[in-house]
Amino acid sequence: MRSYATTASVLMGLLVLVKTGYGLDCDFCYGDEDCSLGKDVPVVQCDEESVQLTNSSLASFIRPLRTALPTIHNRYECIHVRAKSVSGFVFLFTRGCVHQMEGGRHFCSLPHAAFQGSLECIACHGDRCNNVPVSEDDENGSSSMARSSLISLTLCSLLAVSLATLTTPHS
Repeated sequence: MRSYATTASVLMGLLVLVKTGYGLDCDFCYGDEDCSLGKDVPVVQCDEESVQLTNSSLASFIRPLRTALPTIHNRYECIHVRAKSVSGFVFLFTRGCVHQMEGGRHFCSLPHAAFQGSLECIACHGDRCNNVPVSEDDENGSSSMARSSLISLTLCSLLAVSLATLTTPHS
């Protein structure tokens, strides 16, 4: 019984670390060619330097990154940002680490530069969760990223329910 409790404690500790963004591993790349490598995209463990590099690559497109946003330092999330023109030219593609936002704000809700085309933005908590397949547009030019985000949300909800089940004392 003691071994089960120790294993459960270790597992719980690891899940808490992943959930809060400590020790988070994210895909880390800039540009369509490097970010389209699938599982071969370089991986970085999030830290202050990787956040600054990611923010620098996105600051001209997401202008609030140039200022001091209300973020939680040393708590990270992975991001995937890909912008295409109406003609399908990918003019921005970045995957990396950012700070979690205070007050429940979401990274993808930050205002971005006006352009005509499509934008994929995902911010997530989990190792390499930003290694999402590059979406293909349908005949109407709309992206399927909303479906991917819904699947991610469902998986996170299932993890939370499982975690709650593990931590609930049984008589």
